[in-house]
Amino acid sequence: MVYYNRNEQKSSQPLTVIQRNGETSRIALSVTFSYVRQVMKPKEPLFNQLEAYPIIAAVRDEEGMAEALASPVKVIFLLNGTLSNIRARINQVKESGKMVFVHLEMMSGLSKDQAAVEFLHMEMKPAGILTTKPNLIQKARSLGLITIQRLFMLDSLSIQTGIKMVNINQPDFIEIMPAIIPKVMVRVKKESTIPIIAGGMVETKKEIIELLKVGVTAVSTSKAELWYL
Repeated sequence: MVYYNRNEQKSSQPLTVIQRNGETSRIALSVTFSYVRQVMKPKEPLFNQLEAYPIIAAVRDEEGMAEALASPVKVIFLLNGTLSNIRARINQVKESGKMVFVHLEMMSGLSKDQAAVEFLHMEMKPAGILTTKPNLIQKARSLGLITIQRLFMLDSLSIQTGIKMVNINQPDFIEIMPAIIPKVMVRVKKESTIPIIAGGMVETKKEIIELLKVGVTAVSTSKAELWYL
């Protein structure tokens, strides 16, 4: 039996028990959730969802949307859409009881500026946004949206620059890409208190478990079979 270490002591209750086709798997995590809650108390709704189920569905098309809505994931990242269909997609996710986040730069027909953030908030009301742009993080936070800063950490310089940027702008979460280098997650955790989502190039359950063991809060993936771990 595998246990989750909530307070750096062994617990008698697993954090997550996920069943599918009669099979049960338990995911072991190693981050201290009580500490992270203190840092991000205003954004507890997302944190609570990820604590219960630390897999995020990254959706790019209608087929993926249908699968994600039927899956046990509690959070969906919209990574594709147009001005004509984004409202319907956001409403679909919200009506299913899941939280929806829009990757602003990947929405066709929507500008990549602060006015677009305000438009999303006022007209469509997603839970929050993903973006690579620090100035949009500030605008979204001022509107009460949950903010996720997406960072591509491909070399030492990008890691150093990324850490400095998020420590200045203070998004609610960081999504680090690609997710397949756990030691990058360890370094970021040492230099920033912002919760980490690992995304990109995740192919197996083993990779997810390794990432959770080094302390990421959740893993985002477009691989539908991993939504049912």
